Amino acid sequence: MTALAGRSASRFGDEVALVALTLRLQASGARPYEVALMLAAGLIPFVLLARVAGRVADSADSRRVLVWTSVAQCCCCIPLIFTTDVVAMIVLVALLGAGAAVAQATWQALTPRVVGEDNIAAATAAQQTSFTVASIVAPAVAGLLSGAFGTGVPLAVDAVTFGVLTVAAAAVRTRRAGIPRGAVKRERGGWAVLRADPLLGPLVAGLAAFVLLAMMVNVVTVFLVRATLHAGAGWYGLLEATWMLGVVAGALAAGRIGADAGRARAVLAGAALMSLAFAGYGLAPLVAVLVPVSILGGVGNGLVNVCVATLVMTRSDERVRGRVSAALGAAANGAGVVSLAAGGGLAALLDPRQIFLLAAVLGGVVTVVTAARVTAARATAAPAGAGPEPGRPSSARTPDRNAAA
Repeated sequence: MTALAGRSASRFGDEVALVALTLRLQASGARPYEVALMLAAGLIPFVLLARVAGRVADSADSRRVLVWTSVAQCCCCIPLIFTTDVVAMIVLVALLGAGAAVAQATWQALTPRVVGEDNIAAATAAQQTSFTVASIVAPAVAGLLSGAFGTGVPLAVDAVTFGVLTVAAAAVRTRRAGIPRGAVKRERGGWAVLRADPLLGPLVAGLAAFVLLAMMVNVVTVFLVRATLHAGAGWYGLLEATWMLGVVAGALAAGRIGADAGRARAVLAGAALMSLAFAGYGLAPLVAVLVPVSILGGVGNGLVNVCVATLVMTRSDERVRGRVSAALGAAANGAGVVSLAAGGGLAALLDPRQIFLLAAVLGGVVTVVTAARVTAARATAAPAGAGPEPGRPSSARTPDRNAAA
């Protein structure tokens, strides 16, 4: 509970800081591409540092890594409170992203040891729920603080939450000492481990595709609501909130699924729900119709997120979990970077309805292809990283393990 509380507080601080930085850039006259660069700067380190972050998570003492990355991120937040230079903000956000890449892989690899192997799904669901609640509350708090005291105060809040995370990391008694760094370098990286699993490979690829699609349509949702459906700002806020509530419901449901086969089906069902939701947004004649549609889309989103994270952990050998967590983070955040460019580019060519319908069609194709690859996967395939020599290719097989990413 200490770790979850600390991570949730930090996630809240990150969301508050993101809104504050966006407001500061806009007020300073920054161009849209500069805002996009700032957003991308926090995501790109997850991709570029995936290999390093995974190796650190699997070889170094978890407590030291988590404490010192939190301290470093707190130190990066302090100059952000005062700077108004766009380049400096982008560099500092990138440094925060670098720390987050290492810390996230370490936390994810440590969690199974903290909660126990049988409780991975429930812990993942609790984490997704707390993060989603933070994402709902933080924008309003950031707006109120920025309006009343300026954008420096929300950034100071983020620095304080990193301090809270530091204390939480130090308080976790369970430690993951990892394996010798030389041994980690000789073993496969996270990408290779995921690709070697005939189920995780296609499902992680499917997840990345849906992250791209979801973030791509998120860019044009406000235009669909305000310009196409002629609804007020309140409707836009309501739809954002109902989608998030759906994510919470989907996450809690996913946490109750106790077998890999069930999680695999839940991932595919969630992907189908998200595709249908995209179609609903594209075809809706009235904005009120989108309320139940957004809830269903959010449920699918929650199912996919929790089941992917759970399966990556349960199907991976303990000694490679840092590397596979880093690879998963790279896939999701890399898709986010691509979506920032894709969403803006498509908005110049297509209207909001057409972009949602395109996302629905592409989502349907991804779902069908992923389902076919999962069905074709050999039912007796070994979990990622498992085998007589952990972290290396193996011809060993285990009974029926149908998983999804």
